[in-house]
Amino acid sequence: MYNTDIVEMSLNLTLRYKNMSLQVLPKPSSGDKATRPSNETRRVQAVVKTGLIDAPNSDLFQIYCDLAKDLTGFEQARFSLFDGEAQCSMAGAGVPESYEVGARTERSKWNVCSYVLLNTEPMVIEDFYKDPDWSEHPFIKSGDAPHAYAGFPVVNKDNYALGTLCLFNTEPKKMSSDQENLLVRISKNIAHLLDLQVEQRSLTSQKIVQATDVLSEELPGATLLDLKALLLLESDLKVSARDAGGLVKQGFCTEDVKSNAILSSTGRLLIEKMGITPKPMKRLKISGDDASELIDKMFSELQ
Repeated sequence: MYNTDIVEMSLNLTLRYKNMSLQVLPKPSSGDKATRPSNETRRVQAVVKTGLIDAPNSDLFQIYCDLAKDLTGFEQARFSLFDGEAQCSMAGAGVPESYEVGARTERSKWNVCSYVLLNTEPMVIEDFYKDPDWSEHPFIKSGDAPHAYAGFPVVNKDNYALGTLCLFNTEPKKMSSDQENLLVRISKNIAHLLDLQVEQRSLTSQKIVQATDVLSEELPGATLLDLKALLLLESDLKVSARDAGGLVKQGFCTEDVKSNAILSSTGRLLIEKMGITPKPMKRLKISGDDASELIDKMFSELQ
């Protein structure tokens, strides 16, 4: 049996987007920078909370770019986040070899995707070259700009446009209302994933606070370096015996022949009591120096 409320909501959403008129691009700003949303300060804060600007993870979003490209037939699909100054590349499908995850592009007056952040509805242009307001765009004048463009804002649960899912095609190309609806749904899925990312980071920070309290009880005088060593060891990452000196002295770690620290049975019991399993760095799909830097950053945010 169907839930009638869910069915009604789905029908309303479908009707809303099927009746949506295609928008034209806003005019480029008169200054050097692209027009910013009215909620820019809070929007940027929400972007920073995802933790992805400094540590982009294309694996999280690649499938959505692939879907967007395949479902529409556009040649390229790109997902980007926007901080206060730049468009930050997160993932792309059909992109040239020069495309680089984590690359930053200035939000200048000619950065078209920046203007998608100004509206909660998509911006679809069949032929970019026919819009007189953008005739002075350097890529339009040089003939290097794609003709067809479609930009979909990625809006989080607090109604902040954190990024865009944008599609490009060399030749003019229409997008059907069904395709547009599908892209809106994909954008919503990306936004939900970003919300989950923020929640996960918050939970991780809370666990670190709780773990610190337990460590202080079990090892009076313990420092954040001791906690960092335990987190790295629990994530199966190397820590020198010197860096884990306090833990070695108290019997929570032993030293192997290569002068690396190894968790002792007592140390594993401590970790279990601290509640820092499952392995946080594995869950976040990072390792080595990146993991160490992430832990340092989380500590700095807690201080």
